[in-house]
Amino acid sequence: MNRARFIAAIGAPGWPIIKLKQVHSSIVVDVVDTSAASEAVSGDAAVTALRGVVLAVQTADCVPVLVADTERRAVAAIHAGWRGTAAGIVKSAVARVVEKFHIDPNSLRAVIGPHIGVCCYEVGDDVVEAMSDPLAIEIREEWLKPHVNLASANRRQLIEAGVPQTQIETSSLCTKCREDLFHSYRRDGKRMGHLLSVIGLTP
Repeated sequence: MNRARFIAAIGAPGWPIIKLKQVHSSIVVDVVDTSAASEAVSGDAAVTALRGVVLAVQTADCVPVLVADTERRAVAAIHAGWRGTAAGIVKSAVARVVEKFHIDPNSLRAVIGPHIGVCCYEVGDDVVEAMSDPLAIEIREEWLKPHVNLASANRRQLIEAGVPQTQIETSSLCTKCREDLFHSYRRDGKRMGHLLSVIGLTP
């Protein structure tokens, strides 16, 4: 099984994998035990202080965002499609980590993983109107329609939530462009596979 091999390869063999039923929402779930590993818990961000478990986000163009406290007290895994981005899922998840675990946001680090780049993310008027961050919308002469920069929008949410800019890493790889590396819903349609981004605290 690919997941088991992957988890073993990162040094976490046998750790429960906590993956929510992603519904493109602003729902943040507190993971206090491993029941979410086997139950269909809906949400698009998970936060935990549990050790020896893996929080996982499944994507195929959407943005995976992983957040960790530098003192290893808590982590978060966030799935941010355009709906979640518009609803402020990243900002809400960081706020939950800060409040629930009494963490200074200055001690947080974040990674924005591979996702569909602004180069390929053409959208319609419905998405443009729904986006709460106007800076996320980009228009160029060579494009027939507006494009959304999901990475920049979610980076701004991290900064607004208190994460230092110098402690945010953003992947420049586009899932649609890089057919050699990634799955992409925009490129492959419903026959696409999925990427799995994970984070956890060692026991």
